[in-house]
Amino acid sequence: MTEVRRALRPCANCPWRRDAAPGEFPASRYEALTATSGSPGNEVPIGAPLFACHKTAEGKEIACAGWLAAVGRYHLGMRVAVLDGRLDPAAFDPGPDWPELYGSYAEMATVNGHTPRPREETSCSAPWPASWP
Repeated sequence: MTEVRRALRPCANCPWRRDAAPGEFPASRYEALTATSGSPGNEVPIGAPLFACHKTAEGKEIACAGWLAAVGRYHLGMRVAVLDGRLDPAAFDPGPDWPELYGSYAEMATVNGHTPRPREETSCSAPWPASWP
């Protein structure tokens, strides 16, 4: 199995950073990204797309560090990647010197000019610890 390729920290204009200027990306882009981000009790299913770092080339995308730390634990595919040893569980927690991140996709998208529609509940939701041991 292939390791999950990911950014190691949020870039300067990562949309998950609270200190990044909002509006850099069109609001319409956030509608497509809704499928990448779950919440407690409403996790995205295995096989859902990843929220890729906007600095990576198309076809060579890597997972966004801000997304992983903010809501990556609510993506069932990322949980399986941790269990398979393809993703370090530390990716689900911001590093000690990281900027403050938005706490949810809805909060991040709203600040960036998009009002997200509620994502449909998944039938495979399961509790997940707020952080790894």
